[in-house]
Formats: sequence, C-alpha cells, structure tokens
Amino acid sequence: MNLRRLIGLSGVLSYFVVPVGVAAQVAGGVEFFGALDNSAPVTRTLGGLSLSVGTPYVGIRGSGGLGISSLSPQAGFSQGASSLVWATDADLVLGPVNAGLGEGFMPYTFGGIGMESSAQPTGFTDAIRTWSYGGGLQLALGRLLSVNGEARSRHLAAPAYPADSQFVRGIEYRVGIAFHFGGGRQRSSVYSNRRGADSPPEASRPPRRGGIYWPTSTTSASGAARRVVPAAERYIGVPYRYGGSSPESGFDCSGFVQYVYGQQGVDLPRTSRQMAGSGVAVEPSTRSLAVGDLMLFSQGGRISHVAIYAGNGRFIHSSSSGNGVRYDDLGTRRGRWFADHMVAARRVGGDSRILGNAFAGGSSIAFDRFDPPDSAPPPSR
Repeated sequence: MNLRRLIGLSGVLSYFVVPVGVAAQVAGGVEFFGALDNSAPVTRTLGGLSLSVGTPYVGIRGSGGLGISSLSPQAGFSQGASSLVWATDADLVLGPVNAGLGEGFMPYTFGGIGMESSAQPTGFTDAIRTWSYGGGLQLALGRLLSVNGEARSRHLAAPAYPADSQFVRGIEYRVGIAFHFGGGRQRSSVYSNRRGADSPPEASRPPRRGGIYWPTSTTSASGAARRVVPAAERYIGVPYRYGGSSPESGFDCSGFVQYVYGQQGVDLPRTSRQMAGSGVAVEPSTRSLAVGDLMLFSQGGRISHVAIYAGNGRFIHSSSSGNGVRYDDLGTRRGRWFADHMVAARRVGGDSRILGNAFAGGSSIAFDRFDPPDSAPPPSR
C-alpha cells in the first residue's frame, strides 16, 4: 500500500471511529466550517465538515471540504478544466476541546496528514499529499455548542507526483460552529427513569452563607446522612465541571457533596479541604465508615477530593477521570487509586458533640480555590 492510499484510508477511518466512540460514551463533536487560504497566486475557499472523537484532552479529528480556487492574472496560467477543489485531513488534537468544561475560551493545538487537490486541477482526482500543524481557540457556549477558530500551516510531503509541483505553501484560516456529544453527558438509567433523559432534576440549589456550616433546618443530621446516598443517585451521569455546583451546569467533587447534603438541610462548606473541618473525624477505613460519611483524598500533599461513602466499599462522587457523577468501588483497579489516596473521613451526622465540632471548626478553613480534577485511572470499559 503506497503512501497516498494510506493517507486516504486514515481520513476515512477517522470518520468511522465516531460511532464506536459514541457507543463507549467518549467525547466528540461535529463541526461545520469555512476555510480560506489566500497564498498568491492562489486563493482557495472551502466549506466542509469535521468529526472528532477522543478523551477530554486528546482526540482524533477527520475533516473534509469542497470549494473553489482562483488564480491571479500574474500567475502566468489559466484555470484548468475543473475549478472544483477539495481537501481532507486526519489530525491528532491536543487540548480541552472535548472536555465539556462549560462556557469560556479553550486553546488547542493539532497536527496531522492530509490530501488536497492541486492549485490548477485538470481532474477531480488530482491530489497532493501534505502534512500540517496549527492551533486554535474554542469558545464554548454551554455544554453542547462551541464556536472555533484556527490557523493551519500546510507543508508538502516528499514530492513524487506531477501534481505536487502545484502545491502552494500558505496559512489556512478556518472558522466553524461545532455540536458536542458524549463525555458523560448521557444520563444513566437511574437518572433517566426518575426524571427523563432530557431534563435534569428540578431541585433548588442549597443555601450559601458565610460563617457557620452545619444544620440549618429541623432535619436531623443523622437522618440526612442516611438519605443522602439515595438522593445522590438521582444525579448519576451529570457531567464533571471544574467549579460546578448544580446539575444544570455540572458538578466538581465538593460542589456535588455540598449540593446533595444541602437538599437534606445540611449546609457544608464549599471545598474538600474546608469539609475536612466539618463534623468529627472517623478512621479512614471500611471498618469504621458508615453510609453518608465523607471520604477525603489527597493529591500533591493536600486534600483535594471528596466522596460520599455508600457502604460495602462503594462510594459516590463527581469525578473528572470518571466523566461525572458515578459510583466507584474501593476493591477495583480504579478504586485502589482512591484507597491509596484516602487520608481522612468525617461523619457529618449524629449527636451534639458533632454539632459542636462543626460550629467550632467547620468555618475555620477559608476558601482558597476550587478542588482540582482527580488523577485516578479511567473506568474500565
């Protein structure tokens, strides 16, 4: 198989990999774009479609487009028999373009191989082999829609065909609008059966106040601890979002814990490090943990992740490595990472001694920053 056929096949395979990614709930997107390459004596304009699939920060993308090219009079030759031009690329993309991080600007970079028609095509099958690289900026407009802009520098692969002599180097500028899917945005059966897959649960956000972080209603804390796991199950499948604190936008780990406990009338602080000062300490082992206890995990020498113990070695949390709210088990390969990093546990329900500790210590740790994403291995497929 020669290089030309290999390049063409790689572009085709990048399209077929998308249905496989959807089945595995990987992140991806469909983009409609327009491109301009104005490199004298050639001006080339294209419109096309790209499909991408991958993990939140590494993915592959296949794209193809059709358009027209024009030659300036000083070029010394006239347009060939066909004015229709085309280009296709298969790229490796590095950056948070599939991360589902909500609103904001996200830079990315890419590199890959491709083919394009010659500057003065005499037939539609005239093709030039290229390699290219570039960078772009994505403006996310919520979880499903983004606007993208990028620049690509194309280079000629080893010349071997007559059409290669018509390759014109230049920068290709591209803008597009993309629709995103996957990446944990699909709801689980637990979530879907209770509310319907199209809408998140309609629950008021927990109250936020400075100072005291313990029971703010007549609900008993011990009862809240028993009810919090069934309540938390309603949000399985809600995607992870750094700094997120609602099912509409997504949750980070502590935003999720604060939210579901808040629905039970218990007001916890915002971050896992602050939560380490709530309630009373419990030995961080399955022998001592009770349903509803907070499990606290450390990365880089500081507490940075929190989960709710659900019994029998299982816990529920919002995990970046798990693409959102999910159950994990301390006995699995992935769960062993959390077992190795669990450094503390707190019981946020019970008697007056716990209540007193919460008033005395729960508010003593000031907010400094949101919890970072966890570094656990991804779930087994």
